[in-house]
Amino acid sequence: MSPGYRVVAHLRRGNRLDVYDLWSEERSCRCVGKTVRPEHADDESVTGWLRNEGMLLTTLTHPHLVRGYDTVLTTEPIRPLVITETLPGHTLSLLIAEHGALAPDDVALLGAHLCSALGYLHRRGWNHRDVKPSNVVAFGGRAVLLDLSLACRTGTRGSGGTFDYLSPEQARGEETTEATDTWGLGLTLYEALSGTTPWAAVSHRERREDGTPRYPQRDSTAAPLRTHRNLPTALAETVDACLAPEPGCRPTIDEVSTRLATWSGIDPATVEEAP
Repeated sequence: MSPGYRVVAHLRRGNRLDVYDLWSEERSCRCVGKTVRPEHADDESVTGWLRNEGMLLTTLTHPHLVRGYDTVLTTEPIRPLVITETLPGHTLSLLIAEHGALAPDDVALLGAHLCSALGYLHRRGWNHRDVKPSNVVAFGGRAVLLDLSLACRTGTRGSGGTFDYLSPEQARGEETTEATDTWGLGLTLYEALSGTTPWAAVSHRERREDGTPRYPQRDSTAAPLRTHRNLPTALAETVDACLAPEPGCRPTIDEVSTRLATWSGIDPATVEEAP
């Protein structure tokens, strides 16, 4: 794999990336390694995303962002390998799949942790662009945001992201802003509270008349969260506000944090004190 790292297990194979459970000889601990699949080793767009993530994760430190250890090179073929901490617990997507909709109090705390991480990124000029349940790990009353491979500066154009979780502006190929992360946060909380997404019935294979993908989030508005489940009004309205079609109509991450704190009694000042 790479000098100093031994493969324990192959955790996940994606379309472009492989994720491994590794043992670090230097640190004497388990860690996670993410690298480009061999067939994409010469694809600069993919390797560039990964190098960008490695740079960010080793320079940004926050209790609700996954910790980056290093970026090294693999052998045969040479590819970037991003090394991060191993986290206990499970992804939010797995928890939802196994348990369905989660308790409102738990989701509010999770939302506060994600607001803290996203606010930290935004204050440093970065947008995550791919906030979704599979990029959140939850354990011991703590949530950690993963995967900065698509992170970019405000104003970057492009639809990079995950089909079901793209904001309307990403689906249109427009500039992304901090409001794009508000959308991703809102959709993540929506799914955690309802057990589904607003457009779960729409396949990513569906096409418009001009042959382009049909992005339902570009063509319709999300149904109010309370159509799925009887929830506290203030909490549901906070999540619904995050899914406003126009970016300028969405609350900022700090405003979402304040609304969640007002409803739940969570003190935002204590959120960043997690170990």
